[in-house]
Amino acid sequence: MGIGLSIDNILSSERSFSKVKENWEQYQLQCLKYFHETPPLLSEGKFCNRTFDDYICWPDGLPGTYVNMSCPWYLPTVKTGQVYRFCTFEGTWLLEENSTKPWRNTSECVIAGKDPPRERLLFLSVIYTTGYALSFSALVIATGILLGFRHLHCTRNYIHLNLFCSFILRAVSVFIKDSVLTWMYSTTTQWEKILSYQESLSCRLVFVMMHYCVTANYYWLLVEGMYLYTLLVLSVFSEQRIFRLYLCIGWGVPMLFVVLWGIVKYLYEDEGCWNKNHNMNYWLIIRLPILIAIGVNFLIFIRIICIIISKLQANLMCKTDIKCRLAKSTLTLIPLLGTHEIIFAFVTDEHAKGMLRFMKLFFELSSSSFQGLLVAVLYCFVNNEVRTEFQKSWERWRLEHLYVQRDSSTKPFKCPANSISSGGTLGSTVYAATCQATCS
Repeated sequence: MGIGLSIDNILSSERSFSKVKENWEQYQLQCLKYFHETPPLLSEGKFCNRTFDDYICWPDGLPGTYVNMSCPWYLPTVKTGQVYRFCTFEGTWLLEENSTKPWRNTSECVIAGKDPPRERLLFLSVIYTTGYALSFSALVIATGILLGFRHLHCTRNYIHLNLFCSFILRAVSVFIKDSVLTWMYSTTTQWEKILSYQESLSCRLVFVMMHYCVTANYYWLLVEGMYLYTLLVLSVFSEQRIFRLYLCIGWGVPMLFVVLWGIVKYLYEDEGCWNKNHNMNYWLIIRLPILIAIGVNFLIFIRIICIIISKLQANLMCKTDIKCRLAKSTLTLIPLLGTHEIIFAFVTDEHAKGMLRFMKLFFELSSSSFQGLLVAVLYCFVNNEVRTEFQKSWERWRLEHLYVQRDSSTKPFKCPANSISSGGTLGSTVYAATCQATCS
């Protein structure tokens, strides 16, 4: 029940961040004025000194007593309740166990039922952190493999590489965002420093870059769908020209929407670290293009499945083979196109409450974090072309190693010089000729 939890409550309230900060500064001034105008509790003897701990203005305390103060009025969601401290018999404030911070009880100033259980949040955090870590590692290896083999350099794999990079950037941006929030709420203990960092440029850039990486990831999934559909529908097209178009769609289009969102936030909702959306109409500048990409990719997915069914039926295959190949194709396409996102895509955060919200968060965070791992496995590690290149490299290395061993083990046979130069018997002459032929 420390500073971080109190700030989370404040930031999630309906009142603006700037108003809360203004009220907190006014509360601080009132506290300092009280310290200046009020004489000490006792002129002699032990007592706990008055203090302002960035949360409550504490008066002097009598030894061996609890000191209680009303919940701070600058908290927008708290109206009644008390905060408690204990003054020890030595005249010092009681400290938390294994800590140098004074103990305090703020349970009455926390609104019950407003925040999701910490166990669920911790569970979700462990799930998506594990997923992004595995995806990041697998994608880095997959990127190295596709770049390392020259025969794998083609338009299809170039698109895969850009998709891999978008997944990597998404994972890195999430790690940076989590690190910033953890540092801000845990390491920084003074509330005023947290408030100032919330309004700093670096904090806002972290969230701007995260939104860009996430949006770019969705649009490279859309590019994968567009390219696959183009291969199935068009027989002849310029791959170089269409790849330039895909680069503009994958990296350029998200940049336009994120920059526009940043400008709108700066002009009309320049509050805090830009991690809260008070006006959801501004958030639609980013959310709507992502929904469009998910919707278009889902339609492409349905169309591709129909084309696959027609091609399988045209080959006069039995129903069992058609179902097996169709299931395999479907399961392979789902992570590549991100069609699973359609399930909760149109369930907004402001309408999802209780268990529905937890299910939505669990599905979205787990699927998006592990999706990069699935894409790396399906389109690199178990890909037939990649396996063929590895087999060729292994055979080439084995043959070269075998030749090196054979050359090192074979020693040249030296012919006796005197047997050739000296004029001996017929036998010695034949022996010399044989040696010359062998050595040559």
